[in-house]
Amino acid sequence: MPATFDDYVHLTEQNPVGHESFIEEAIETLSEDIRKDPTNVDAYVKRGAAYTAMHRYSALPRSDEDEALLEQAVGDFTRAIELDPSGAGAYMGRGVAYNHRKQEDRADQDYDMAIELLSEAIRLGPNDAETYIVRGKAYTYRRDYDKAIRDFDTAVGLDPDNPDFYYARGLVRTQKGEHDKAIQDYDMVILLDPNYVHAYNNRGFMYRQKDELDRAIQDYDKVISLSPNFGWAYGNRADIYNALGEYDRAIQDSDKAIAIRPYTNAYRVRAWAYHNKGEYDRAIEDYSTAINRHPDDPRYYIDRGDAYYDKGEYGRAIEDYDAAIGLDESDPYSYYSRGWAYLSLGDPSKARADLNKALELGHDPNEIEDALADVKKLEGDR
Repeated sequence: MPATFDDYVHLTEQNPVGHESFIEEAIETLSEDIRKDPTNVDAYVKRGAAYTAMHRYSALPRSDEDEALLEQAVGDFTRAIELDPSGAGAYMGRGVAYNHRKQEDRADQDYDMAIELLSEAIRLGPNDAETYIVRGKAYTYRRDYDKAIRDFDTAVGLDPDNPDFYYARGLVRTQKGEHDKAIQDYDMVILLDPNYVHAYNNRGFMYRQKDELDRAIQDYDKVISLSPNFGWAYGNRADIYNALGEYDRAIQDSDKAIAIRPYTNAYRVRAWAYHNKGEYDRAIEDYSTAINRHPDDPRYYIDRGDAYYDKGEYGRAIEDYDAAIGLDESDPYSYYSRGWAYLSLGDPSKARADLNKALELGHDPNEIEDALADVKKLEGDR
């Protein structure tokens, strides 16, 4: 049975079909274990991880019932800590649950406690590779990536034939943007385990960042051949087809990703394809789905605003840019786009103000110069 939230993610991403019943069965089994023995620390930790996983994979937008899952997770981890204050796993799990509740300060406190306990364990047993891996993950959650990599380096040195250790280090290097080093780690994972689908998927993402699109597609093709229900691979490959201008193929892959598990970015990628094909209503529908699922993410409002703009509905575009700016006042593109929308509505004063704000925030001066030239022309025509 999975012991941590990461274990559930690793299993569920490969085959999300039926994931809810799988996690529910785990919760039922663990609940029975706890009923038989209310002091079973391991069962509380594992059930807390299952509740956290259930929250991650529950439907969006969130309901009060979904949020209650995190309450249950925190309760289980807290009970485990009460029974055994020396268990780092309970602090790690509760930290993850707090992160899902967007309580970063409380999460970091738990990660710090886990790191303290694991450091003592390493002092007593300096040759235990697994302990370095767990502490490295705690450092990763804490966003202290250099310390995480040092722990993973040590683990790899102690057990150089374990593909999971290279994968853990590759994830941190991915987060740091160290593309070539991350690829080297994923290469090692695949060398040691040619069926490690997550390594192909992540290596494909790194190749995408390096603009090596053909190699990225090859990796996503491999993922799909090994695990046909790995939805992320379809969505990631759809993103590359968009970059290549193959919009119909992007839509086909997005459809498959959404059919497997309707995650938000798949709607966004499909919307880009519709948008680029000039099918603005379909794009707007997908952008709206993304907004309904994540109403606090300004990117989706910007995307939909661009679709409304290209459709010629400048007023509705401005409403979306307003929403994006309300969520993030530091993004120059929102002001730049709203400036063009005001310009298209024949309001040079508001257009100039937005374009100057975009310039102040760091938008491309050449694009601003071109836009301001049109503003000046509009002012001159009046």
